[in-house]
Amino acid sequence: MCRVLLLIALAGLLSFVASCTHFSLRDIPAAERMRVVIAWKDGVAVGRHVMGNGAAPEPVPADSTVVTEEGVAEAPMSSLPGFFELGVVPGRDGVAVTVGAHTSVMTVDELMSARAYDHTQMFAEAGLGLGVDRAVVLASAAKELGMTAQEVESRASFRRIRFERHVPIAVPAVPAQPERRVTADTLTADDVHTAVKDASRYLSRNLDARGRFRYLVEATSDKEIPGYSWPRHAGATFFLAQAAAVEHEPIIAYASLRAAAIIRDERMVPCGEHTCIAEDNDAEIGSAALALIAFTEIVRGDIDASYRTQIKALAEFLRSQQRPDGEFQHMYDRAAQKPIDIQLLYFSGEATLALARAHRITNDPRDLDAAVRGLSRLVGTGWHFFGDRYYFSEEHWTCQALEDLWDRAPNREALTFCKRWHEYQRRLQYGTNEHAMDAEGAFGVGNFVSPRLTPASSRGEAAGATLLAVMRDEAQTGRLDPERAALTRELDSAIAFVVRHQFRPGPTHLFASPQVMQGAMPGSAVDWQIRIDYLQHAGSMMVRWLEIQNLR
Repeated sequence: MCRVLLLIALAGLLSFVASCTHFSLRDIPAAERMRVVIAWKDGVAVGRHVMGNGAAPEPVPADSTVVTEEGVAEAPMSSLPGFFELGVVPGRDGVAVTVGAHTSVMTVDELMSARAYDHTQMFAEAGLGLGVDRAVVLASAAKELGMTAQEVESRASFRRIRFERHVPIAVPAVPAQPERRVTADTLTADDVHTAVKDASRYLSRNLDARGRFRYLVEATSDKEIPGYSWPRHAGATFFLAQAAAVEHEPIIAYASLRAAAIIRDERMVPCGEHTCIAEDNDAEIGSAALALIAFTEIVRGDIDASYRTQIKALAEFLRSQQRPDGEFQHMYDRAAQKPIDIQLLYFSGEATLALARAHRITNDPRDLDAAVRGLSRLVGTGWHFFGDRYYFSEEHWTCQALEDLWDRAPNREALTFCKRWHEYQRRLQYGTNEHAMDAEGAFGVGNFVSPRLTPASSRGEAAGATLLAVMRDEAQTGRLDPERAALTRELDSAIAFVVRHQFRPGPTHLFASPQVMQGAMPGSAVDWQIRIDYLQHAGSMMVRWLEIQNLR
């Protein structure tokens, strides 16, 4: 309890610091503004000149993109660790380092190129990145000032500089993103169709001859980062099959089959008397569940009916992992040939949705019964503890299972549960100008964490599913649900946020291969690693939105 209270207090302090960061800027008169001119080629700075520093501009390659970043406002920064890292707004502020009469500056583009935003690990867990990387700033200043990083740290004063970027008008390598700012009020079907096409084409382009995706890619360098996840591979396959159905592009359908084939041919292995998805001895049900969801979408979309055999086999494995109370055993020991009764995040919801989808293909009542019991456990006895009304987990798969089962086994307790979850989530959804960054429609708390795309996408998936269940319940009962308008707004805002941040084409001068990045979904506005599940969740949310529009 003490640790929790300490983290809450620390989060409050950091939020206060970040809020002060947002509001403490002083406008710089036009005559005093710093202008940094940088030539970029293939995502690398090949020339740099600070206007007004007395040095002559260096010649730059003729085929480079010359970008001017102008400092329009400033504020002092604390040099204290922790406060320094949170002294800037990621993606909007650079850092000026002054020692005596000499000043070194890192602009926003330079910090973005160095991946210096949101990669400073501050507290709570290793994967939580906040603020600006202090070591990167000190090393850059030391190099420019001819000092050691330790000397800079002990002698320098620091300022944050709010920069505005000016890019010369030119014909881009790929079609430029429209100037119109997409919001919940201006979102159109054309916006969403374009985003779905671009996202699915990105995945299709980044699929190798074996059917494996480039799983994690650094956008600036176009380099693949080691690692792979078969549950996320299956999720991306699912989205490709969805996109093929709504966009009617054969190349997308073909990509979904190539991605599905490697699961079927290389990852479906024996688990006792059943068939599961595994790379080694321990099989987890998440891979089987998402592969099953992908295969059902391929059959449902008339892409390849032969996957019925695999659907039946994976559904049998998931049923064998279900306990009598409806909960699932999330692992299976292949050597010992027995389930391992542990529970991990997401898997119970994924398995429940997978069995609900499988039933539409198999017509096996055992699949429907297992899905019904899985959903009842997720929204019922699985949450019976003191204070359960005020605590939620990640429920986006749960609410999708609710919607999928509604026409065969409507569960009003689940509908109430999902509406309460979304009421809770909407309190975390940013409105206009509620964050220092472009966060309208995203989800989060305060200013000290950059809003990420995937939480908006997963909550949007669930909002669309819950909205469809509400619409079907209204059709059955003849009563309008007051939550309908709120769910619609939540979904529209989340989609608009994601569409605004999709690379179409993005800041091409910072990319080594901008044409490859077309349609990609970054982690956030300042985290430009592209992982396949970022596109899956965003794409599946948008496909759900298009489905809703067709019903209106």
